[in-house]
Amino acid sequence: MAGCFSRGNKAKIGVIFSASPPDAPTWPHVGYDYERRAEELVSRLREAVPEAEFVYEVVYYASEWLRRFAVDKSKLHSLEDVKRILSEEMRSVVGFVVWYLGLWSAGIAQAIAETGKPVVLVDDVFCGSGEFILSYAWLRGRGYRVAGVASSNFSDVARKVRLLYVLHKLRNLRIVVVRRDFPGWFDSYEKALSEALGSKLIRVTVDELRGEYEEADMREAREVAERWVSGAKSVEADEEEVVKAARMYIALKKLMRRYGAEAITVDCFPPGHKGLPAYPCLGFFQLLNEGYIATCEADLDSCVTQAAVQFLTGRPGFVSDPVIDQGRGWIIYAHCLAAAKVYGRDGATMPYRIRTHSEERAGAAVQAYWPVGEPITTVKFNVAQRAMSIHSGRIVANVEDERACRTKVAAEANVDAILVRWEPSFGWHRVSVVGDYRNDFIDLARLLGFRVIEEDKPT
Repeated sequence: MAGCFSRGNKAKIGVIFSASPPDAPTWPHVGYDYERRAEELVSRLREAVPEAEFVYEVVYYASEWLRRFAVDKSKLHSLEDVKRILSEEMRSVVGFVVWYLGLWSAGIAQAIAETGKPVVLVDDVFCGSGEFILSYAWLRGRGYRVAGVASSNFSDVARKVRLLYVLHKLRNLRIVVVRRDFPGWFDSYEKALSEALGSKLIRVTVDELRGEYEEADMREAREVAERWVSGAKSVEADEEEVVKAARMYIALKKLMRRYGAEAITVDCFPPGHKGLPAYPCLGFFQLLNEGYIATCEADLDSCVTQAAVQFLTGRPGFVSDPVIDQGRGWIIYAHCLAAAKVYGRDGATMPYRIRTHSEERAGAAVQAYWPVGEPITTVKFNVAQRAMSIHSGRIVANVEDERACRTKVAAEANVDAILVRWEPSFGWHRVSVVGDYRNDFIDLARLLGFRVIEEDKPT
């Protein structure tokens, strides 16, 4: 669902079906055809998550009590067999799915979790339910990177398994970072990002960006500008500023193509002070609409969070400066751009205006209008601390106020709790997406081994 510069092969995911000896009197029942059930589930999984390649094995790793019922003991697996499967046949997987088809497997999930890779536990309802419940609780209590799902609705299972694909995408993520200079802390952040997620930063100077801007084809730039203007509710910015923004968009996209990146972030405000020839707001707006990741102010944590949002939901993240209004019970997400394709690049386009950038009343920026009545989920990664903040609400208004940034999306939320529980280490920026993805992001954080701060939960 990301843009056309997508890198890396399909996510390789290992699936271990935990089975009991077919002769054993246990759930689901004696004589159960585990092999056939596993083939059926993998077929459905491949259809539901086409972005992944699945390698699977039915493992008969039963307790001693159940082993004595096995007529053909040659089919039973030992712990050494399981370790061989994990280290040889599934060595290159991004993570594992442990799918309980029967009771009891004598702790197979622990053996798999001890590889250090993320694990999604799945209960085939009425088959491994008791062991699933106990194993999930045990592994979570000991801090393993694990998520779980027990549902007769297969889409719930696919949604959880797809989190492993998101981890694969983050591991292969390349981010172009444009700055005049790269301060000392940048090296430590780069190391922390590589260790936590596997993502790679590509350093690009402002001079290189300016060079691409100067070479941008003016005819193409005017065509892009005309498309933006024709789609807008109104245009306040000067025509030449919109054309300059289009040249910046062309330059940004060319840099991403050159370095095989899906994401870009620029130290961009104020542009003149940063050495930029134009505001990048409309360029970011366009890239987000196309399914890429584009982040203001060289905010690396927000950029990585935007990437996670895009990979998980197929929708663009809105980086904002949140404003609390306790009088109305609102949190207002404010910035001088937001995507109009809030449901993804193939979805409907929301209304927008082309205006000047608010603080300087100059250049060209975007006031976007997000859909009232929709749920909204807001997250932020702190890569260095391996933590994630999250809160959620419902969109109630697009605020018209000449103060502060142009786009102002207001949501009803537990703002009293958010104000008290706001964690300064995450900074001011947050990243919002249309839709209720709270549980998905919490599970993604667990699979990453990140601590979760639910900002809107009462203390």
